[in-house]
Amino acid sequence: MQKTEKQQAAKNRQEVLKDLTEQLEKSIQEFMQGDRYKSFLTQMSKLHDYSLNNQLLIATQRPDATLCASYTTWKKNNRNVKRGEKGIRIICPSFHKVQALQDVKDPQTGKPEYLPNGKVKKEIVEKVIPFYKVGVTFDISQTEGEPLTEIASELKGSLDSRQNELKEALLEISPVPVYFQPVSGEANGYYDLTKKEIVVDSNLPEKHSLKTLVHELAHSLIHDTDIPDAPRDSQTREVQAESIAYVVCQYFGMDTSEYSFGYISTWSSGKDTQELKNSLEIIRNTSNDIISKVEQKLTKTPSLKRAENVSALPKRRCM
Repeated sequence: MQKTEKQQAAKNRQEVLKDLTEQLEKSIQEFMQGDRYKSFLTQMSKLHDYSLNNQLLIATQRPDATLCASYTTWKKNNRNVKRGEKGIRIICPSFHKVQALQDVKDPQTGKPEYLPNGKVKKEIVEKVIPFYKVGVTFDISQTEGEPLTEIASELKGSLDSRQNELKEALLEISPVPVYFQPVSGEANGYYDLTKKEIVVDSNLPEKHSLKTLVHELAHSLIHDTDIPDAPRDSQTREVQAESIAYVVCQYFGMDTSEYSFGYISTWSSGKDTQELKNSLEIIRNTSNDIISKVEQKLTKTPSLKRAENVSALPKRRCM
């Protein structure tokens, strides 16, 4: 009988998770069609995207970087680099034009054409030779001036007793140590791949701190360096981690949509929700793993119960 009840509970949880992930995808799509996201994209079109290699270089030199652009680009967005800030070195492509002689070939046969004297006919062509040079970029935390358009609102408020129990359970199931301390820059927290530890900004409101804890816990579970199939690009990692944070928090009755939808859309950078769709299985499985472990820890604290069905969950809010 006990086994049957556990199987039914697991089935119910899977049904709720399925509904939540479907809600997540639908809500993100609705959000991305809104005026607030359009304003954000207009602004983002003026800022730089970076290759994977440059993303790695930026992450190595400034792990807490969130939005980078050149000195000139920041000026165009009415922001100035702070005095004394050291630029982040990246690799910039450049091109050098040269003229060269090449054989003239018959467009039909592809064979060289010949002059009356028997020599191959030549023509002058311009070739573009790519090369690379060292460039410099700056993170938004290194600048000051007019604020950029914000589409992710910080979660306000203190935790109630049930949410405090959830936080304690999350700390217990975390595979790595968790530290609450001030974090410089724009990041709310991070998972240190080298030290194998999670750091959450101690200055955050309690509810935002709890959401960030789940976000970084997700990074530690599915994005560690010793996981061979972990996505390499930061965009996919952030979409997955924040989606998991949304699903887990929503499952336990805490609505983070006011922040999560904007955050995920930020990382989508004008693309459709394909990254989210491709990651839904990972999001669902990881959310289920976290929820299962949390529920095991909460068996002795029955005051925190999951919603029995989707209708009992807090209504999602699209910004």
